[in-house]
Amino acid sequence: MKKMIIIGMTIASISACKAQSILPIEKEIEYVRAKTDFPESVTYLKDVNGIRDKYVGTWKGSYGSKNYELIFSKITDKPVRYTKDRLLMRYLIKDANGRILEDTRTEPNNSGYVVKSLYYDKTFFVLLYGGRQFDCGQEGKLYVMLTKNSDSVMELFLIPQRDIILEKDCPNGAAAQLFPEVKMRLTRQ
Repeated sequence: MKKMIIIGMTIASISACKAQSILPIEKEIEYVRAKTDFPESVTYLKDVNGIRDKYVGTWKGSYGSKNYELIFSKITDKPVRYTKDRLLMRYLIKDANGRILEDTRTEPNNSGYVVKSLYYDKTFFVLLYGGRQFDCGQEGKLYVMLTKNSDSVMELFLIPQRDIILEKDCPNGAAAQLFPEVKMRLTRQ
């Protein structure tokens, strides 16, 4: 009788559990391109191959009259119904005279000013960026990729989000972008 109860409980617990599956982060792009959601069974977008590890750390570079320090870290969070391995990027940007233009290094993980990865596409990450002047157009997607010849050199560029900017919210017009719209190079520190 004891065996029957144990078998019955085991069967009941197995049938009560939903099938759960892991989707590697490099497969996410297939769903992004198809503009479809993941199957309900996917509960975790996981970095099973350690892709994020190559990006983690401090990177420095300059473009125009700005000096950049980018700090990448890994996080696992649950932004929606599934858990997701992501990259976070905090940054310090200074002008040529060393004056700080922007600094997000102490912002908490859930801050809108901490850049977060959206997806990985074969050789690059796409990150969602929003600056402090978000309402005035300081936003977009940052593309970050390691160069083919070295894991210690990264390229980055911004594709700004082109939204309507209301004069009442932004009397001085569109805000200047903090990141370049052409490729800049950064080196691992």
